Amino acid sequence: MNSNCNTHKSCLLFAIMFFASIMCPLLNGQAAGSTIDKPRLWVLIEEKAIWILDTADISENPGQAEITLMEELGRLGYKVVDSATVRKNITQAKGLRTLEGDVHAAAAVGLQYGAQFSVVGKAISKLGKVELYGTKMKSIHATVNARIIRNADARIVASASANASVAHLDEVIGGAMAIERAARELAGKLNGSFQSLQTLNDSSETEIVLKISGLKSYRHLDSIMGFLENNAHGVEKVRLGNFTAGTAEVTIEYRGKLRDLAGYLARKKFTDFRLEPTHVTSNRIDLTTIFNTD
Repeated sequence: MNSNCNTHKSCLLFAIMFFASIMCPLLNGQAAGSTIDKPRLWVLIEEKAIWILDTADISENPGQAEITLMEELGRLGYKVVDSATVRKNITQAKGLRTLEGDVHAAAAVGLQYGAQFSVVGKAISKLGKVELYGTKMKSIHATVNARIIRNADARIVASASANASVAHLDEVIGGAMAIERAARELAGKLNGSFQSLQTLNDSSETEIVLKISGLKSYRHLDSIMGFLENNAHGVEKVRLGNFTAGTAEVTIEYRGKLRDLAGYLARKKFTDFRLEPTHVTSNRIDLTTIFNTD
């Protein structure tokens, strides 16, 4: 009887260990997959307390909303550009305000700092109309909204907004607290938007921008586009955005890993030149044309 019992225990233990040996790597892979390939972001939030005059300018110092968004997105696994560095390099507040309203300018700055996406928006806090009954507490309301700009093509791909209210004796402190709460909620919404974008990219063709510099004639560009259309595995559509002064922007719809495409282009030998990838992000490849010398 004891022998049979021990046999059953041994079989059960073996089954558990076998199951664990199979499932643990899968679970670990899923956990890792939830954090890998998080894009690099640049965050710019214009902050304003409407009961305080002259607060619309964006200074060299990030406000509460921007700081909170950067902290939360960093905690969620995103690589976030230090916005204070960007602000110091763009010294005039007018220039920063222009970035908030100009998606192309914001995308250009994001690319300059290696960010695949820019998160750009506004934060506003304001006092409620009356003090809370029987107290000196003031009700402060805050709204923080942001757009996600894909820097490769300066396209707005998602947007979100969040609100929060705080009761406090001091409107300045209460305003900062309300903005912080709204920004934390907004970070969660933006994370959901990024996950949806990733899911969409994984299940369908991804739109990729190829920026090709150093071209000597349209003939070279035509050779590259012909190769992409007819011989590049995973490329569904190819269209030319512009070609000026030896630099072309080509948009393709691609199903596959971007690093595979970059490697494929690097290995391809054209008639009298080759392409060298100089910068690769999740949706853009920068290439320079290197001509044969012999």
